[in-house]
Amino acid sequence: MPAYSIEEELNILDPKKVSIGKDEFNRLNIKIEGGKEYPEVDIVMDFPLTNSDHFLSVIEVNNGKRDEEIGIIEDIRKLDSKSRKIVKEEIKRIYFMPKVTKINRLKENHGIMKFDLETEKGHREFETRHREDIRKLPGGRIIIRDADGNRFEIKDYRKLDRRSMLLVDTEI
Repeated sequence: MPAYSIEEELNILDPKKVSIGKDEFNRLNIKIEGGKEYPEVDIVMDFPLTNSDHFLSVIEVNNGKRDEEIGIIEDIRKLDSKSRKIVKEEIKRIYFMPKVTKINRLKENHGIMKFDLETEKGHREFETRHREDIRKLPGGRIIIRDADGNRFEIKDYRKLDRRSMLLVDTEI
């Protein structure tokens, strides 16, 4: 039996042959040298929490709905500067995640966590539905998803003020 190669199933796009732009309606499009033009595409990060500059899926949009995957951008840093800037702006817009700067209060009641905190974008109060909505990652990083699906990031909870650190240590 021949060895299985996942690369055969993936369509890795050559960054030197890809040009990403926006049309007059602010929709993303892609042109592939020697290939096809796609008038509307979406960019989806395959590893948004751990590897945001690598492995982005480019998906064709037809009639306002996601369709087939066109291919994968292995490393956005290898795109031309214009395409890279457009992709980074789009990712920032789609994956908006305010950074937490201070935790005022945390309260747990029957598995629901209530947060009162400060972010770089201002004061926020919200609830999480499940304990799984709080993800601890290496390096003290924490991602919190509220009941509405919004995400908030604590880059490193050990760098927050002492009271905020104690709340994280005791409640999360």
